[in-house]
Amino acid sequence: MSTSNLITAEELAGAIKMAGEGIKKKPGLMKSTARSMELVHKYVERIVTAKDKGKWVATHGTQQPLEIYEAMDVVGLFIEFWGVISDVVKLESVPEALSISASTGTPGEVCSFFRNMDGLMHAGKWPHTDFMLYATSSCDNVKAYYTLGRRYGIPSFGLERPYLPYTPKAMEHWKNEHKRLIAFLEEQTGKKLDYDRLKEAVRLSYRLTELSLEIDKLARHVPCPLSAECFGGVLIALRLMPGTQEAVDFLTALRDELQERVDNGIGAVKNERFRVLWSCFTPFWDPTLLGYMQQKYGAVSVGEVLANWRGEAKWMLDPEDPLGNLAYKTQLAPGNCQYASSEDWAENVVDQARRLKADGAIFNNNWGCKQASGMGTLVRDELLRNCSVPSVTLNVDVIDSTFVTRAEIESQLDSFFEMIETSKVYKERRNLQ
Repeated sequence: MSTSNLITAEELAGAIKMAGEGIKKKPGLMKSTARSMELVHKYVERIVTAKDKGKWVATHGTQQPLEIYEAMDVVGLFIEFWGVISDVVKLESVPEALSISASTGTPGEVCSFFRNMDGLMHAGKWPHTDFMLYATSSCDNVKAYYTLGRRYGIPSFGLERPYLPYTPKAMEHWKNEHKRLIAFLEEQTGKKLDYDRLKEAVRLSYRLTELSLEIDKLARHVPCPLSAECFGGVLIALRLMPGTQEAVDFLTALRDELQERVDNGIGAVKNERFRVLWSCFTPFWDPTLLGYMQQKYGAVSVGEVLANWRGEAKWMLDPEDPLGNLAYKTQLAPGNCQYASSEDWAENVVDQARRLKADGAIFNNNWGCKQASGMGTLVRDELLRNCSVPSVTLNVDVIDSTFVTRAEIESQLDSFFEMIETSKVYKERRNLQ
């Protein structure tokens, strides 16, 4: 079976660096675009050089306290990011990895993030991994960490997350799970956790939270100052490198640039016609779609569920109790509503749509994500019922660009924006006759 299109970590690092240099020379983009590519390159480069620097690599999923990793010289490799950045660099890589995964007997209904990892591991193209870390949730795919760990001889450890975490007993349980994780990492690495380093990582992570909330407020302005090329910057910083000064520096620069654009009345487009909320996830399978929407429809992406904090997100309760802070952070963190009840998810999306003055919402119905697919109708109905925001559902695969054609997507978007523009609610919201 062919492996010619598969991309390695080293190739990713090189391609991202070159792309970053090219972006610097491209006119009309936000300055933070190049900075975001530099942060991504830093992330991949840390994975590539970890072994030479005497550090460990943990392939992991969501809801992980990466600040603990940072304090223990463990470099995180987020499997979802790896699939996304593969699409950005080389679209052909993911379908080929999925084909290899199918040849191993992995069922096709498994989420493609995991099948992409499986195919790359089978071909020897996945980065060196010392252990796999995950947390239980309503996502039935998390068991893939344990299954693939056994298949490829990689130790795995799972945090047992409470489904309804908003009670003192549940929070204490979740904090104790963090202690179990530390014990596992200490056993695997032979290194004790330095709690002073952990406190500093938690402090930096909280600063990152504060900056992301400031950026969220700036995105509420009409016109929205956040352009498509920088839309994923907040998610990159929050999900990949919390607890690092590099991430704080990046979001500080992004915040400052957005503030400058707001002060000067600069929007993502000259004529903002639509404000779009991504009520599930952004189009990872097609990195060009946000820019296309912005250019063709004047549709600016103002927010996404995966970068949305609950309320004011004041999770730093006690600087001397880093584990307690991290346990609480998980309950407020972006994307957490995906692992709770469907009503909770819908409530968070409605709140976000109101804050960001959304005209419409796009729900990516990833066929390999069973719990999200089941919530799509409820989220759509609640948005319409509570804030008169209509939705369109795109039936897609989260990272497989071959699952649906671009022509099909464009046809749906044409109809969607035409429907919004002719609606009474839209005209009233935009003060149009």
